Amino acid sequence: MNVDLLPLVTVIIPAYNAAKTLADTLRSVSNQTHEHLEILVVDDGSQDGTYELANDYRLQDSRIRVLRQENGGVARARNYAIREAAGSYIAPIDADDLWHPRKIELQLRALASLPDGRGVAYNWYVAIDGNDVIFAHSKPVLYKGDVFEIMVRENFIGNGSTPLMPRTDVVACGGYDPSLRDQKAEGCEDHKLYLALAERLPFAPVPDFLTGYRFTRGNMSSNACRMLRSHALVMAEIKKRYPHLAAAATTAEFDTARWYFRKALSSKDHDQVKKLAPMMAGRFPLRLAIHGAGLVWRSVKGRARRLAKRVIGKPPATQTQETMTAIALPENGTSFHDRFEAAAVGRTGVLIKPRGGDA
Repeated sequence: MNVDLLPLVTVIIPAYNAAKTLADTLRSVSNQTHEHLEILVVDDGSQDGTYELANDYRLQDSRIRVLRQENGGVARARNYAIREAAGSYIAPIDADDLWHPRKIELQLRALASLPDGRGVAYNWYVAIDGNDVIFAHSKPVLYKGDVFEIMVRENFIGNGSTPLMPRTDVVACGGYDPSLRDQKAEGCEDHKLYLALAERLPFAPVPDFLTGYRFTRGNMSSNACRMLRSHALVMAEIKKRYPHLAAAATTAEFDTARWYFRKALSSKDHDQVKKLAPMMAGRFPLRLAIHGAGLVWRSVKGRARRLAKRVIGKPPATQTQETMTAIALPENGTSFHDRFEAAAVGRTGVLIKPRGGDA
């Protein structure tokens, strides 16, 4: 097939001091089976050789173009790339994340299934550590069509490296909001854009774990208090514009805070725990009390079920259990690369290798 007949997708990669991970990210983009790509790397005022590394990688893939700006944050870097983009679709990826080789191909196929072929495609993700090893994964949801109210309740996409979005609609929505950074609340620019897109477009899921989303101590998503400030500002706009969704937005704020608190506890990040505990007690006292009572009730029910199981035998599987057993979930402790070693590769003809392997 003539590559030029396929839709042009512009991949945008904001990069700040990303010299340690950018080559792996670029390799995962270069190896996409959908080859008609424009790859824009925006060096956001790096001081560690990111710009030089990106320019060197251009020798391996002529589709790459390197842009440069003074440090202005991820939203401004992404918006710079969007202004320069020639593609019909925008596919963002952060400079430390990874893609499955078929990610763009499968997302375009999902969009083709929509009535007029116009919408936002997303997939599921796995959380990876500094060695590309999987240690968690997103909830495998299949929300489609009008997802605006669902997106208010939860950012089910979960990161900025997953969606495939029509460029004209991204521009019409104003792109990513840099004012959150200016208010010292950087972090939820992607969620805010997804909400704006969900007001005007249907969403289409790709039911597979195609994004490797890296969690490392010190990255933006690990700064819980800043992320929660960012989320609160985004939800405040929703409450103002859609008063009937105010309760759902407040629930989303509580659930988000609770998620970060559990994450801080599990990773033994005592500094974050000390900051989050009084904040949650001050903002959500009633919800914390109700949630605590619910935990006690579920614990009592769980003990009762286990006792009944011992007495009468194994109970029938629930619908949720049956659904989950039909999905091949990622295995913790395995490499993200193991998920696609047998997949077809893109134009480079080289499979992505784990860090430290031969390129």
